[in-house]
Parts: sequence; structure tokens; C-alpha cells
Amino acid sequence: MRRRDPLLPFAPMALAAVVGAVLLLTRPSAVDSVRASRQPQARPDDTQPASVVVKGRRSTRQAAQVPIPKKRYLRDACKLPPRWIRYIDRGWAPGPIRSSDIVLVPRPPSYVGTFTNTSHSGPYDFLQRVPLVFYGPGLVAPQGQLSIDREVTLADLAPTHAAMLGFDFGERQGKPIPEVLADAAEPPRLLVTVSIDGGGWNVLNRRPHSWPYLARMIEQGSSIKKAVVGSSPSITPAIHANMSTGYFPQVHGVTGIAIRNKHTIVGAFSRDGNYSGVPVEPRLNLRSETLADKWDAANGNRAKAALVASGNYPLGLLGHGASLRKGDKDIALIGEPSGDWTTDRRFYSMPRWAATITGRNRDRVRMDRADGAADGRWRGHDVSTIQAGYTPADAALVARTATTLLDEEGFGKDSIADLLYVHFKSPDHVGHRWNMNSKEMGDVLTSVDDGLKTLVTWLDANIGYGGYLLTVTADHGQTPLGQKGWAIDRAELLDDVRERFDRVDDDLGLIEQSSATSLFLSIEEMRANGVSPEEISSFLSRYRIGDNLPDGVSAPPAFDNRLNRRLFSAVFPGRSLPLITRCAEAG
Repeated sequence: MRRRDPLLPFAPMALAAVVGAVLLLTRPSAVDSVRASRQPQARPDDTQPASVVVKGRRSTRQAAQVPIPKKRYLRDACKLPPRWIRYIDRGWAPGPIRSSDIVLVPRPPSYVGTFTNTSHSGPYDFLQRVPLVFYGPGLVAPQGQLSIDREVTLADLAPTHAAMLGFDFGERQGKPIPEVLADAAEPPRLLVTVSIDGGGWNVLNRRPHSWPYLARMIEQGSSIKKAVVGSSPSITPAIHANMSTGYFPQVHGVTGIAIRNKHTIVGAFSRDGNYSGVPVEPRLNLRSETLADKWDAANGNRAKAALVASGNYPLGLLGHGASLRKGDKDIALIGEPSGDWTTDRRFYSMPRWAATITGRNRDRVRMDRADGAADGRWRGHDVSTIQAGYTPADAALVARTATTLLDEEGFGKDSIADLLYVHFKSPDHVGHRWNMNSKEMGDVLTSVDDGLKTLVTWLDANIGYGGYLLTVTADHGQTPLGQKGWAIDRAELLDDVRERFDRVDDDLGLIEQSSATSLFLSIEEMRANGVSPEEISSFLSRYRIGDNLPDGVSAPPAFDNRLNRRLFSAVFPGRSLPLITRCAEAG
């Protein structure tokens, strides 16, 4: 709700206090490692000695002090589940580069989005829990659902693959999962990793009959119970880099779709954060080498590595290609909205056969006839007006391209293991357009399941027993509609921040850019307005459903009695994360 009350001029003493506060604001600079010092930068009056439990009694011993913030917005953050703070910390750029940007933690079931298009970015269990299935007859122990008494994240994937290859991948945040290996298993000749975009457990469990082949793979392989993404925001570029590097975004650098890079905001693999095609810049943010980067270099570039993916967001799965000094042009087939394959030939290669992949029309006809009538419609939608990536036709093309690549390029044919990464995008597209609860979602999950069957059939026929490992996972779950959550209107929120704090009459805004989990603040504009990230955080921590209504708009009837509910579990500046991590862990 836009506020119209004029702001009183600052008194001289208040102005002096603000000036003192904004001296904390410094221009961001790049940080090379999370191991750099990350001391909290809270104001002296923001904390007080904590009481800690000692044998059932409370004590305030100096040696065991943990900062307990006095400010309400910081106390709110300290009350978040420790695992949420852990995920947020892992996904945030360390040091001063984002110290003045703001972390948003919407109060579930509310989310930043619209009442028809939900976001899927956050530390919540329903977004974090993803399948992690290892399948390979003769290589993977057939254990079905496997419980492991430690946190297992997607950063464990590359170290596990490296361990299977007997390759020294170096110390990583992720750790190998030896429990999935069969006794005396030999290294595989081929590693295939499948990522189902938006295919977290809450999506799969909503449509349990749509993936019978994956269920069979789970039964005959090893599926890690309670595996999690491991960092927040839970979005495609960041999490796919987790899978391939063994690090979290705080180290590998791909922290989101929009990323603060020195003094500008860029995309994960391009200068434009909303651009998902080519050309790309592999070294723009990805600071860590992937398993494919290191394995290929260690074998004199004789190992084969390839990616089949929709857009450039999953590029971190494969790695840097020829942009590294010792790298070569690995195959990267990047799908365009038209369904055609392309690549950036400066750093990657695209074989000639990729432009001749056929069957797209046949896929559409099969999709059209799935409802029993060849009427040009799928689930009531005119198939001629929908991009293939939003339909079951997409997974068929991806699977056919992947098996053609394996055939044509001779993957798995020698003693040096080859790596293939396959990305199924359609569940994420459908989730954004029609939501995870839709019947359309059931159809695309079935198409992805058929794609898995296509891959396994090829692997069994061409690689055989003990020769391959197929790993199936997902980068995040999705937010369902119908959970009584408020769709936080981002434009209205930004407008309210502007009207509350932006006092300088210019064309610049306090907020350079925003996402579902953060606000990128303009350092210069905050200085000009005498505003600190702490003030904006405090304001938004009290932000309610009624505040988020644009002028002249009424809330849906279901929210009539809930207009005073706060929309955020926590809002705080990035520079407060070290303090919040410490107090959250102290409980």
C-alpha cells in the first residue's frame, strides 16, 4: 500500500547519526574465496551477551558469548531454522561484494510472484528436497531407498562421481557418497547425469503414477533419502554449478540468475541476466573448475564431455570448455526456444548432425493424439501456439538428441570415462505457466520418464553391465498454488520502498534489481538519500499483506481477515549473515 504521508526533515543530530551509519556502505569488490575473513559488521548496540545452557542452567560466561541482536528484524532472522540460515549462507556471495544487498525470506506459504506464477527460490524443505538416484547394474548397489546419517546435498554429486572414477578431485565442500557403490565395482566408462528442472520430491509425489520407470530405477539402484539442494536461492544456474563443482555458490560464484559482478549486475553466464541463449561467458562468474573441466585436463583432453540443455542456465554442469587455458571445446548443445540446437563456438563445439535431428513434428503429433483425438490440441491448448519446451514433446527431443550424441561421438567406447549431462527443462516451464498441481505437469513428467527409459535402453544395449552410471536428480522443487499463500507483488513492494526512503528527485532508484530472495541496492543512491540497508530491512520486516495491495485493488476474499499478517519471516542485510549464522546455530 503506497504511503502518502510526507517525511519530516531530519534534525541535525539525526542526520549526523545517519551519516555515521552510511559510512559503513562501501563499493562492492570481488571476493575470491569464502575462506576470507567474514567478521560481522553489526553496529555496537545491535547485540547483547547471550545466555547459553550449561548442564541445564543458563549462564552468561564471557567465553561462551553469542551475539543476540536487539533489533527486531535481526532477532527474527536468528529465529529461522538453522538449516535455512545454513542454506542461505552457502548461497550468498561472501565479503563486501553484497554486504549492502538485502536477503528476503518470505513467510511460507507466501512467495514473491503472482497468483498464477509462483517462484521456487528459498531455503524451505519443499523446495530443497530433491531426488538423488544412482543407477548402474553391476556398479551401483541395488538398495532402493537409502538412508544416510548425515546431510547429503547436490554438492556431493561431483565428489561421488570423482570417487567412482578413482580421481583426485581435491578438497570440496561436498563429500563422496561411498554407500551407493557395489562391492569391488570397477570405474565406469560412462557417467550420465540427468537433471529434471523443477523435479523436486514435492512435484514428483504430487503425480506418483507419472514416473513408473524412475520408480523402477530407484528400486534397482540407490536413492538417497532426504537429499537436499543444499543452498538458497534454489534456482537453475546456482544449483547446477553445485552439482558439477562440489562447492556451493559462496565459493563457485554462480549465486543466482542475476549476480552482482564487481560494480554491475549481470547474468550467470551472460551480461544480461534475462538472456538464456548464446553467446555466453563461461568465466564471468563460475570461479571453480567442474569435474568435467578437471577430468578432461587430467586425461590430456582425451575424455569426452558434453551437455544437452535448454538455454545457458545449466551451463555450469559442463564447465568452462576452451575458455580455460588447458581446456578444449567440449560439446555443448544449448536449446533455443524454437527447439533448435546452438552453441558458442568460441568455447564449445556442436557437431553437424545436431542440426539435422528429426522427429519434432512426430513428437507433436503423438502429443496431440495422447488425449484420443487428433485435433491439434493438448489439454485444451492449441499446440501450434505453444513452444515445444512447455509440452511433453520437449523431453522426447532431448532424449533423442542425447542418445544420438552418445552414438555419433562414441561415448563410453574406450578406457577413459566420458561425461554426459542431460537437462530436462519442461517440468519447470510447466510449473511456471500452469503450476505443479496441473494435469499438464503429469503429462510432462511422464514424457521425462519416457526419456529416462530411452537413455537406459541405449546404455544397456551399447555400454552394458558394469560400464555406466546414470544419476538422476533435480535442481529444486516447486511452490504449489492453493496453499493460502500471498503472492507478493514485487513491483508494489519496490514502489513502497521508493516512497518511504527515496527522497532525492532523480531518475535513479534505491533498488537496482530484485529477485524472489534478495534486493540489489544502489550504494550511490543510498548515500544520496542518507539511507542504510538496516533501515530498509527493518521497514520490510514489518511489511504486511495489506501493505502490498496497490492503490484501488482489493484483496481476494480469502485474505480479508489476514491483511495484518507479516509477509516475511526475515529481512536483513547480507553483511549481517555472519552474526545471524552464529546466533541461529546457538539456538
